[in-house]
This record gives sequence, structure tokens and C-alpha cells, in this order.
Amino acid sequence: MISPVNNSSTLGAAFRLNRSNSRLNDSMTKLSTGRRINSGKDGPAALISGERLSAEIKALEAESRTLQRANSNANVSSGGLSQLSGMFADLQGLVTQGANSGALSDAERDAIQLQIDSTADSIRRVTGQALGDLQSVPLSSSQQAALETQLNDAANAAASLATGGANNLASGNFADAQTALDDSLTGVTSAAGTVGAYQKYTVEPQVRSNQVAVENLSASRSRLVDTDFAEETSRLAREKVINAAGIKTLKIAQQQAEHVLSLLAG
Repeated sequence: MISPVNNSSTLGAAFRLNRSNSRLNDSMTKLSTGRRINSGKDGPAALISGERLSAEIKALEAESRTLQRANSNANVSSGGLSQLSGMFADLQGLVTQGANSGALSDAERDAIQLQIDSTADSIRRVTGQALGDLQSVPLSSSQQAALETQLNDAANAAASLATGGANNLASGNFADAQTALDDSLTGVTSAAGTVGAYQKYTVEPQVRSNQVAVENLSASRSRLVDTDFAEETSRLAREKVINAAGIKTLKIAQQQAEHVLSLLAG
């Protein structure tokens, strides 16, 4: 006979219902957060491994952002070097034009010299900017020193073509001027090549490598800590059925106890 004082059926039904509610809440938490591991009790080892993987991913992403900034700085530097190359090409054309002494009047030669002076001054200014931009590109110290020498030599060669310089049009040293310009153009294009090689063979491969590593680590972390929605949805549906059955069972057990009490009262 069922005892209204110590109803084991009711207690058992309540205990099973509490366990079902706990599992139901657990499934809903995993589905709402998208994470299978929400606290240490969900899986201590998985939680530790997931946090370690998250730290590795953040470190790689931070490194990639640093590399992207370096690549942007290299783009700025390449733009300045490209501008210098164009200026030296212009100088070559002006020197070749000025060397044709037989077809030019003094006034025309003076006008060309003024253009050379202006171009040489622009080269000096842009060279200073390019040297500053190169400081933001993380090349080795030896590479930085070599590029600085090449650009300064090129700027000095351009200055020698200006009025008062050793190779201006009035000096008649056209061969020396052309040689200096050829060397300068080679130096500037070599500097641009060094920066481009850094971008192509250092920055871009490392960024791609980091992206692959982040993708693989993210997949590993997901397998450890993220919710399997198909599995968890099925578990939620099962727990809902069990929970509903538990509520029904508890009601029946309570009704039986109430029936006994009603008999005693009668």
C-alpha cells in the first residue's frame, strides 16, 4: 500500500524529473551558446585544450595583422621608389636632349637645365621620404644599410646634374652624366626589387601559412568545444519526451498519495 508519509513512488518520480530537467537545460544551453564545453564540468580536458588552441589562434592572427601592416608599409615604400625611377628616366631624357648641342640655342639649353634642376630637387625630396618609408619595412639591418647607400648615391648623382654640379649641361660631361644616371636608375630599381622580394617571399607566404594554421586550429577547437547541432537537437527532443513523461509520472504518484489521504479522511 502507498504511504502518504513516505511515498517512494513520488520521491523517485521527482528525482528522475529533476535529472531530466537538468539534462534538458544542459542541451538548451549547448544549443543557445553553440558550445559543447561551457564550463569545466562539461569536460575539463576539452576545456583546457580548447583554451590552448584559442591562444594559439589569437597569436597567429596578431602576427598576421603585424605582417599586413608591414606589407602596407612596403607598398608605400614601393610607391616612392617607383616615383624615383620615373624621375630618373625623365632626367635621362633631359640630359640626352641637352647633349644635342648643335640643335639647341643657349636659351633652350638653359630651359632644359632649369627642368633638370627642378627634377633633381624633387629627387632629393622624394629620396628623403623614401628613406623614411623604408624604416617602416622590417628588412635586415644589412639590407636597410645597402638601400640607404643606393638611394643616397642616386640622389647625389642627380644633384651633380643640377646647376653648379659637376655634370650639369654647361660642363659638357654628358658621358659621365649618363653613366651616373644609369647607375642611379639601377640602384633605385634594385631597391624596389628588394622591397618587392620581401613582400613576395617573406610577408605573403607567412600570411598564407598563418591563415592555413588558423583554419586547421579552428577546426580542431570546434571539434573539441563546439556543439554538434544535429546530435544535440536529437538529444533535446529525447529529453523533452522524457521530461513530459516524468511530469506525468509525478502527477500520477501524487494523485495516488492524495487518494490514500482521502481514504484515511473518510
